[in-house]
Amino acid sequence: MNRKVVKLLKELGLWKRFMVMLVFRLPFDFLNAVLSANMLESFIRLIEEGKGERLMHNFWIFLLFTVLLFGYNVTIWSTVSIKADMLFHRKLRMKLMESMFSRDQQQMEEYSEGDWITRLNNDVDKTVNYITEPLNFMHAAIAALNFILSSIVLLVLNFNMFAVTIMIMLPFFYLSNFVIIRKIPLYKKRAQESYAVYTNWLEPIAASGDIVTVYDGQEIVLDKIEEVSREIMKENIKAHKLTARTSFFTVLSGVFGYLLLLFMGNSMMGYKVRDFAALMKITQYRGEMMKSLMCVNSCNSNMKINLSGVDRVDEVI
Repeated sequence: MNRKVVKLLKELGLWKRFMVMLVFRLPFDFLNAVLSANMLESFIRLIEEGKGERLMHNFWIFLLFTVLLFGYNVTIWSTVSIKADMLFHRKLRMKLMESMFSRDQQQMEEYSEGDWITRLNNDVDKTVNYITEPLNFMHAAIAALNFILSSIVLLVLNFNMFAVTIMIMLPFFYLSNFVIIRKIPLYKKRAQESYAVYTNWLEPIAASGDIVTVYDGQEIVLDKIEEVSREIMKENIKAHKLTARTSFFTVLSGVFGYLLLLFMGNSMMGYKVRDFAALMKITQYRGEMMKSLMCVNSCNSNMKINLSGVDRVDEVI
């Protein structure tokens, strides 16, 4: 987690609440992976052994565990996560307002009216989104734990498949997360700054539209709004291009992994792979590793985007 976000959570008195929420939600993906892998192995083994009459019995058992697992996740989400999200929003805006009221006139004028409005709204939303919104820090942490535990299980079940999976995924992961997306916060911060300027130029139209019309200032104001809008779009496009590249490399790593597994399939059979059911089970854990790493990639891109709001909020506080 970004150190500025940690500092904000501690200053707002939400650090312990957040850690409790994180601990409760962390195991969900891995427990779901274990459930899915064992269910698939169980069904295939029963079919191979000609025990089709037990399929329905096993189905109801796995359905019960699935309902309990998702019920647990929904309960934690509704009772803890949503309340923490709302509390973070409220306390962060109050903290920003307190910072504004503690400044003298000269300090207030360091930022334009549009800049203050942007920081109190868009930047606060981005800061909170960094933690709890879909495909941000919370989901990255859950996916990371799933990746680690699924890797350990796959390592025990079949070292060959584990080695191939790691060999393919890690170089692409490093390239996506430490090379390609490193400039996203810079581009998004520039876009936020331009958005503040955009808000400043909207104010004359909203508050003094008649005066602007009398003095024939519409063209000047509209030209300036168009110029700033293009700046916002240009910076956002730069960030979106980097995000698209990370998605491309993530998909590419998955494709290469499956191709390599196809070529190595014969050598893997017989190495702790007793039958088709066992093969499907270990493949399921490999799929969980791939899914988790893709989720972490997407989350990292979104967190980089939201860091622009974190930086601008931290500047004021």
